[in-house]
Amino acid sequence: MTRGYDLADETQVREFLRDVETEYQFQCLHEKQADGCHRLAEFRETIKQDVASAGPLYKENCDKNNYSKSCFSYGQCLLTGKGVPEKKPDLTSALKYYEKSCDMDSSKGCFVSALLRLSSDVGAEKNTEKAIVHLSKACSLKDGEACFKLSSLYLTGNLVAKDLNQAYQLAKAGCELDHFMACNNLSLMYRHGHGTEKNLVMASKAKEKAMNLSAEEAMKRPSVIMNR
Repeated sequence: MTRGYDLADETQVREFLRDVETEYQFQCLHEKQADGCHRLAEFRETIKQDVASAGPLYKENCDKNNYSKSCFSYGQCLLTGKGVPEKKPDLTSALKYYEKSCDMDSSKGCFVSALLRLSSDVGAEKNTEKAIVHLSKACSLKDGEACFKLSSLYLTGNLVAKDLNQAYQLAKAGCELDHFMACNNLSLMYRHGHGTEKNLVMASKAKEKAMNLSAEEAMKRPSVIMNR
């Protein structure tokens, strides 16, 4: 698109969005670009609020083009029951698409598939060993939440054999990825010498980082103004 738009003008905004969708349609349907198909599906889901037409696009782009982001997004559709033919959640099928995205190195796909594998909601598909593998992969793909989750499991000995050194290494990785709870746990481990040598200086640094990250998160949350 080479034309300029005045996005303060409502009519031109509508024209801009129409042209964007046309471009994505061309990329997907004529040029057969997997990225274009995903953008088209995202456009329909987020801009047009038409999940019913976005869902099949995500599915086809995952099934035919093995596009990781579309596999994850269709997993989301199946999880919520929106944009799927049955119009109801299907967690077992969602797991399949999340794991496919994980196989293609989607950190989010690995993390969500791990959570599902830990849940009784997937019935016979519940599998702690696979969940641990997926959490580990998600952490290696720089997902701080996954590092924190896996660290907590090793720290408490819940579902896995207690391993304080593993818990420390994972908490350290999560903190480096700016996960404030991982930094908080790391501070405590340094303070008490759990999984690493006791180090009050490092404990203080990790605690300070945790507090700063927590404050940043609080700033991002929408504030509620109470009527007086």
